Amino acid sequence: MRSLTYSLAINEALHQMMEDDGSVFIIGQGVKSPWYVGNTCQGLLERFGPERVIDTPVSENAVTGSAVGAAIAGMRPIVVHPRMDFMFFAIDPIIDQAANWYYMNGGRSSVPIVIWGIINRGGEQAAQHSQAIHERGLYVRKD
Repeated sequence: MRSLTYSLAINEALHQMMEDDGSVFIIGQGVKSPWYVGNTCQGLLERFGPERVIDTPVSENAVTGSAVGAAIAGMRPIVVHPRMDFMFFAIDPIIDQAANWYYMNGGRSSVPIVIWGIINRGGEQAAQHSQAIHERGLYVRKD
């Protein structure tokens, strides 16, 4: 048995999925930058090219909506949100489009999409960039 760090296991899984299925692509802000995604996407751009490793500007709603549309059309997108707190800007395509598509189509069609939200990569990124949304209730001040 071999042992991998969590991030290298993600990297290996991404390589395997993209190798096995040409419809899998990764899209999001900073997918080609270790500053945003660490080593999780290392080597993907070189191996699969910019058509399948799509680094986007800051536009969470548009990027996620585009990925939902691609999934409906038969692709298999992996959407990266490097800051979980800004992923809330993409809640409309996640909740009102991707999550409802199966129901709206009577179970005949789904949206094969992965939404990858990265939570709190470190304390050096100021208030809006270092939030741990899942822990909000733990830090309520009681005076």
